[in-house]
Amino acid sequence: MEAAAEDMGVKLIILDAENDVSKQAANMEDLVSLGVDAIITDPIDVNSLTPAINKAADEGVPTATFDRAAIGANYAFYVGCDDVEGGRKVADFVADKLNNRGKIVFITGSPGSSPARDREKGLKEQLKKYPNLQIVFEQTGEFYREKGMQVMEDAITAVPDFDAVVCQNDDMMMGAIQAIQAAGIDPQSKVIVGFDGVPDGLRAVRDGLADATVQYPVGQAAEVLKRVVSYLQGNPPAQKDYEMPPWVITKENLDSGDFYRLIEND
Repeated sequence: MEAAAEDMGVKLIILDAENDVSKQAANMEDLVSLGVDAIITDPIDVNSLTPAINKAADEGVPTATFDRAAIGANYAFYVGCDDVEGGRKVADFVADKLNNRGKIVFITGSPGSSPARDREKGLKEQLKKYPNLQIVFEQTGEFYREKGMQVMEDAITAVPDFDAVVCQNDDMMMGAIQAIQAAGIDPQSKVIVGFDGVPDGLRAVRDGLADATVQYPVGQAAEVLKRVVSYLQGNPPAQKDYEMPPWVITKENLDSGDFYRLIEND
């Protein structure tokens, strides 16, 4: 987004809510007070920013959301990823690797966030096609690596004969791999899948510690800024909600990852 702003001559003010709902709402109010032309935000959960977004709209400041949706809010438009489809792709991938039969440990992200909700929806809907493929342990890791490790430790104790681990982001996947290795289990003996395609996730796939990650398109950040500029120029997007397609990254197509350039020379 910073690169796109520089290219377009846009002044970009960046405020970090540090994953705090109240701070994110306060940031919104501060931006309105500064007299910005528009706000781009990544809501911590689908409901938390609705009052702040609606208040900004009442003050004549449009809000575009990206990455995560704001359900029921008076937002101008949204740019994200088709996380439901991403969840479906994960289900199909695991089914293929396990010949449609096995036990899955499912480590979910931040409760209430749209990526966590949609990735879960897609995964569980698609798993209905594979009745012998079951989620036997499910718990939130809140999108944090350390929490993912803790959840995986509990899962290993509860279901030592698991066959696969599905994590809703790569940070939790890295924590899960750490727990698996600490338990003396070879990660290559399990099917391990993450989500986002960040550098550590790509490294894990490259090094055989994970089977796949699902790319969460980085291009949405620049895309939402371009659409905001166009919107302010009187050209609202044809689609209020636009979602980019995700794709599965394995060792065979590792270079298709958005962050591959960052690990290419490791």
